[in-house]
Amino acid sequence: MIYIILFRTALACSFVVSKALLDFVPPFLLAGSRMTIGGILCLAYVYFFNPSSFYIKKKNVLALIAVIICSGFLTNGLEAWGLSQTIAAKAYFIYNFFPFIAALFGFLFFHEKMTRNKWIGLAIGFVGFIPLIYNDLRSDNILINTLPELAILVAAGAMVLGIVAKKKLIVFQHYSMIMANGLLLFFGGLISVSTGLYSETIAWGAILSTPSLYWQLPLNITLTCLIAYNMYGILVTRYSVTFISFSEFLGIFLVAFLGWAFLDEKISNAFWVAFVLVAIGMY
Repeated sequence: MIYIILFRTALACSFVVSKALLDFVPPFLLAGSRMTIGGILCLAYVYFFNPSSFYIKKKNVLALIAVIICSGFLTNGLEAWGLSQTIAAKAYFIYNFFPFIAALFGFLFFHEKMTRNKWIGLAIGFVGFIPLIYNDLRSDNILINTLPELAILVAAGAMVLGIVAKKKLIVFQHYSMIMANGLLLFFGGLISVSTGLYSETIAWGAILSTPSLYWQLPLNITLTCLIAYNMYGILVTRYSVTFISFSEFLGIFLVAFLGWAFLDEKISNAFWVAFVLVAIGMY
């Protein structure tokens, strides 16, 4: 149980620290910098302490590209962009919709059977998404106003696909967890940084002159790339995916509390309505 608590605490803190960094660092640049540095550290660890696992097989290039794009670039880049447009608790909540997305993908693409109870739970879970975007649905520019939430939802979907591809590399091709994470973080980070340099307005002077950058970014890298990414790999070998998914509610409370305490974020009643609906759907 201690691993579950550590994982959810690290992930929750990483969202809050990311939100603080996004006040002065553009999202794709932040995600890319974090991933690139985290990837270098993971790969360096494998190279020096487990050199027999430091390899890339030619036949796995396509699978690696899928992992890099899905688990690396799309998941982190879109999550950071969506987080920059909304509060941390809401972003974390939507990001952790992946159990419902995983169930839907399993039915659509992997021929997994869906029982009546699973369909009911899936329907309730997606209904729970509506309160989070209710005010946006009432506006004139529905698509534009809901883009941050949709971006985070796509990030969650990309993470599910990335997990499937990464699991095949680890289980069937015997890549080490840290090696696989290092590759997806490093190359996904390079793509994200390139995207940021091309598409974002970057005030280098303001960024580099902000004192908090020099402790928040290392903390963000540690929480996200070194702890959360690698600890999830440990959890899936010890606990069921269902149990890990239920533990997300601990993370939601942590992010809501930390966002309120350190970022002065206000949690709406609609958020808690959505929370209850999704909890019922998961049950």
